[in-house]
Amino acid sequence: HMGGFSKNHIDSYEKKISIYQLHQMCQDGRLVFPSVSAKTRAKKIERVSRTLEAVLMGMVLPVIYVSERQDGSLLVLDASDRLQYLMEFLEGRCPLDGLEFYPELNGCKMEELEWQFPRITSLIHDYQLFFQIIEYTTPKYMHMQMGNYIEKWNFTREQGIRNELYGKELQDSLFFLEQSLGQSAYFFSKQKLNRQYMILRILMYRFVFDGDIRMKDSGETGLQQLLDETAERLWEKDLEVISDDFRDATERLIKWENRGHHGLASERGKEGQAKILGYLYNIVWICREKGYGVEKGLEKIFLNEQIWENIKREKVTFVNIRRHYHEMEKRLSEYAELHENTGI
Repeated sequence: HMGGFSKNHIDSYEKKISIYQLHQMCQDGRLVFPSVSAKTRAKKIERVSRTLEAVLMGMVLPVIYVSERQDGSLLVLDASDRLQYLMEFLEGRCPLDGLEFYPELNGCKMEELEWQFPRITSLIHDYQLFFQIIEYTTPKYMHMQMGNYIEKWNFTREQGIRNELYGKELQDSLFFLEQSLGQSAYFFSKQKLNRQYMILRILMYRFVFDGDIRMKDSGETGLQQLLDETAERLWEKDLEVISDDFRDATERLIKWENRGHHGLASERGKEGQAKILGYLYNIVWICREKGYGVEKGLEKIFLNEQIWENIKREKVTFVNIRRHYHEMEKRLSEYAELHENTGI
């Protein structure tokens, strides 16, 4: 059955573009880099120097994946940041250093290169890079999925790319929610984009629990598709209400964490934390809604090793999330009944 094939298919084409042309595109805003935390100056110098030495030696650099956006601009999906630092070098922002085969270029910035070594400069400008361009007609979540196939992005990079791909509305919503948490946002991570990812991820579980996200015909709706739907649903929601819920749940979780030292912060910004918090936030919201004691409810679920074993082992899919959720809900209501009947 090929029904879902065209939807879950990446349409892309190859193109060779010269460094000179790329620089023009960059200046015109047609080549876009996601706003991820920058490397140190020394790291940038080292990477750009190695890249340019490879170019001058005539090596073929690895293909660069980019997303074509609705307006025709290209969003770079390259975790090495090689191209971004190359553009910064062309802007005159850093010198070359540590070149083994072209030591005479060490210490040169772009400007000096142009007037001291014009032949080398034109070699650099003419050099062509290979691009794999994912067409904008490809569903956005498939663009995001590329990160898992090419080079595992960390959450900061994934969120930086997602914000650029989905546009200002998602970026602003997540920024608002992250800001409204104030100091408590450090519970997630030190990195802003990491915190935004965690918020989106926790909301994904909530929207699946609440029935805002429904089962697709294909059955196994995976993580990127679920995050895609979460972004869509977020635009229909009242952000003030969501931010109040988040603040309340975060404060309760921090209080619970401080009392019991459950190690919630040890996985900061990693997949393990995303999975655990995705459920725990929702446990807080269920307990509050049903009038159960929040700390007792958290304790009851958190100490159930079997549930967490399954969650850690299984892939994040719509079906699995619903199953774990029903399991947790059942345990909470059994516990609440026992509590009422025995007065424990």
